[in-house]
Amino acid sequence: MREIELRLSDINLDDVYAFSYPHLPERYAGLQEKFPGLPLLVIDRAQRVVSGHDYRLLLRQRGETQAPALQLDLSVPDALLLNYNILHCLFGLNLYEKLMFIKKITPLCPIEDIQRRAELNFALSAHLLENLDMLLTEPFRFCLATGRLGLKAALRLADMPEEDRLAMIALLRACRFSENQQAQLIQLLEETAFREKNSWAGIVAASGLTALLQREMPQKKIIEALQAARYPAYSRMENDWNLWQKKMAPKNVVLTHTPLFANEEIQIILTAKNMAAAEKVLAKLKKLF
Repeated sequence: MREIELRLSDINLDDVYAFSYPHLPERYAGLQEKFPGLPLLVIDRAQRVVSGHDYRLLLRQRGETQAPALQLDLSVPDALLLNYNILHCLFGLNLYEKLMFIKKITPLCPIEDIQRRAELNFALSAHLLENLDMLLTEPFRFCLATGRLGLKAALRLADMPEEDRLAMIALLRACRFSENQQAQLIQLLEETAFREKNSWAGIVAASGLTALLQREMPQKKIIEALQAARYPAYSRMENDWNLWQKKMAPKNVVLTHTPLFANEEIQIILTAKNMAAAEKVLAKLKKLF
């Protein structure tokens, strides 16, 4: 290990250690002040950048021609792990970056070692490794890099026909859903498509989900629309109930039906301003019952 003054033109542009996406050179702008005297470029013996790929871009944008660099004698898997852990500590890594790292290191290192040394928060399952190439291509890449698609949902989509996969990813690109909402969407689409003998893409089109993207709280509206498609009878009963409740209940009364309309019972909750008002209401109720 040695510190050198590196001419940027001497850098080997082989990207064997690179997996950052998107490139964000500006995030290195403040690190020189935070870590004075510490080289932000790390290179290997062949002068390939191990860590600091975006920092190199920042230097070029500034018109710099050279910079301090730390040159290390590392194996390729050790260098990949070093870059992974540096980026993870400095900035955090999005899911796409983690998967690209896995793609590069799995041929070089035992799975157990990768899992332990990178402290991954998900398992390197056979299912994941089999679908890794697909997950690293568009249209997955944007959603994985921006947090619009979680790993569980991504693996479910990887198993779907292309038409259905593209319809779901288009929805996720347009609107951010939580991972729980993603699972709910997939389940509703899967069950509705099975019952209707239709594709996911067909269900998305028939439910008018694209138009709902322009509404306030589109996530809630989209899930409600899919629930209506999945449970049409229940949806009609719920709509009728809401209309009846608005018509019948004054502001200080809450009406509640039994779960799934299991029977005809209705719970009535009355709110009184104070004890005296409550006594008047109760006196009237006693006469009724």
